[in-house]
Amino acid sequence: MNRPLRFLLRRRSTWLCGGLACLSFFAGCAEAPKPKPVVRYEDVGKKDVPDFMHGTIWEKVDVGNTDPFEVSAFGLVVNLDNTGDSTAPTIVKQYIRKEMIKRGFGSRLAPGWENLPPERIFADKRVAITQVVGMLPPGVRKGQMFDVVVSCLPKNTTTSLAGGELYLADLKVNGADSSDPYGKVNVLAQAKGYIFVNPAYALTRTPAAGAMQRSLRSGVIMDGGVASFDRPLLLRVRQPDKRVARAIEQRLIERFQNTTIARAQDEGMIELFVPHSYRGDWQHFAKLATHVYADSSPEVMAARAKRLVEEAGKPNAPLDDISYCWEGIGPAALPYLSPLLTDKRPDVAFAAARAAAFIGDPTGAAYAALLDIARNSASPFQLNAVQTFASLPASASINRMLRELLDSDKTLVRIEAYKVLARNNDSTLNSRVVTEDPNNQKFVLDIVPSHGPPLIFATRTGMPRIAIIGTMPQIGTPVMFTAFDERLMISSPDVGHLLTLFYRTEAARDADGTYHDARMLGPVKMLSEPDVAEVVARLGGMAREGEQPLNFNYSQIVAILQKLSEQKKLVAFHDGAYDTATFVLQDPPQVQRIYTAPGIDTGRPQAQDKPPAARSNDAATDAALAVGGKK
Repeated sequence: MNRPLRFLLRRRSTWLCGGLACLSFFAGCAEAPKPKPVVRYEDVGKKDVPDFMHGTIWEKVDVGNTDPFEVSAFGLVVNLDNTGDSTAPTIVKQYIRKEMIKRGFGSRLAPGWENLPPERIFADKRVAITQVVGMLPPGVRKGQMFDVVVSCLPKNTTTSLAGGELYLADLKVNGADSSDPYGKVNVLAQAKGYIFVNPAYALTRTPAAGAMQRSLRSGVIMDGGVASFDRPLLLRVRQPDKRVARAIEQRLIERFQNTTIARAQDEGMIELFVPHSYRGDWQHFAKLATHVYADSSPEVMAARAKRLVEEAGKPNAPLDDISYCWEGIGPAALPYLSPLLTDKRPDVAFAAARAAAFIGDPTGAAYAALLDIARNSASPFQLNAVQTFASLPASASINRMLRELLDSDKTLVRIEAYKVLARNNDSTLNSRVVTEDPNNQKFVLDIVPSHGPPLIFATRTGMPRIAIIGTMPQIGTPVMFTAFDERLMISSPDVGHLLTLFYRTEAARDADGTYHDARMLGPVKMLSEPDVAEVVARLGGMAREGEQPLNFNYSQIVAILQKLSEQKKLVAFHDGAYDTATFVLQDPPQVQRIYTAPGIDTGRPQAQDKPPAARSNDAATDAALAVGGKK
């Protein structure tokens, strides 16, 4: 075969092979299976709800991100009563040393510590390296404050955190990981402040082993944490659909007249931001948002409000859900609520009054109805009514109503009324911050006018406050009160005399027990009127010109008041006779989940007590959303 022919054959074979390859390629494309659509969220089906709740957002979503979220750090506590220890893993000490330099230790920015190297500070018995843990509340907003827990490290020999102050610490996810304290970058919150320990043991410098020692090795900094970001609640669409998610977003924006309140992320997830006006009451806001009806036309809203009145009259009606549905409807529900405000059934009357008050009853009838319930000692909703006032916007009319409740025959009602008035900055309260030093403000002292029996109330969560409600109590004389191994004395030899406050401080010691210098520091001595308010202020640091001030923190002062109360030394002249003043320390806080918290329907069957969480099919997405972030 000549060359041209062979060339043509080669070209033809090439074309043939190429053509076959192309045919195979197109045939393969035609036969290849289509890629499956990505399913990011599980379809969990429709929710079973009562008929009157059909058409609500609650029917279509589950509420997520409602658990507190843990953030932590290692921190440095100072000003202990020679009860501290800085024993810690080497890497933790290195981390604390770096933080000390960053915060100004060794410079003039840290008075009292400017000439001390880190190792000398670590040897000081007034100092302890600790673990700090904060639980970011659901729906927390940037700048919102929350309590944090400070505790000793496992192999650390600190005996008591009483009197201690935590220096600024950055809280992160797993920030208190002893193997890698540097590892996390994102600072989710910061914490600092005075540590509140169990007042029953706060005056004990050398606790006995066991429960007392364990108790003093941990404490709470009230309102000591500050969130660094917004953490939204999450509405997880049960049957994922972009149009449904966007419609819910727009309906919530319309209902609350706030364009930043809801944000649909995709077909299965909607971020829900608690408005600042709710002051951290995410439970109320979440229930209200999910009880909003999708159809907002006036005729439909009126028909639904009327239907809810009928439902409320049925035996075992789920009044909690009904009340939130009324509130979700808004002003269109008020004409139907008005007749129920005087209903003879106390639960129905309260459910209606509560909803009308939150909607904003222009006639004031809802507020009057709530006040009537709060006055009625026989009403099972007396305390609920007072607490409802706490969630309403502050106003002069509400404050005027609450002042009346300060004279109630129930201590809890008086305390709840005071708490609302304090939150509203009512003008009748004489409040002062102790002390006046802007870098050393420890707590608020409130003098609260009341015709009721003398009452002293101290908070143990949120802002530290001591309230003296009613007639001003005094420390009964003669008295000889001692604490802190008899280094503090409050004394008066005769009835009606001034009190002598005496405190002998002790020089700082190193870990080996030796003093920083050979002498004892000079004692503090001052005279005080026996009024409890003046004694509290003086113990906290208020002093006359030329006097050396004392420097006890909130926890120690509360412990002193509690001990004086146990000794029957807090007395007041009331109703023509001397009476012992009641001292009440707020109960420890308990975290309650939205769907298990008691409400109007305590003991009644609910529409759904605890919803199943709609799950993402991506574990990384779920983890990121837990703190309100994005994958």
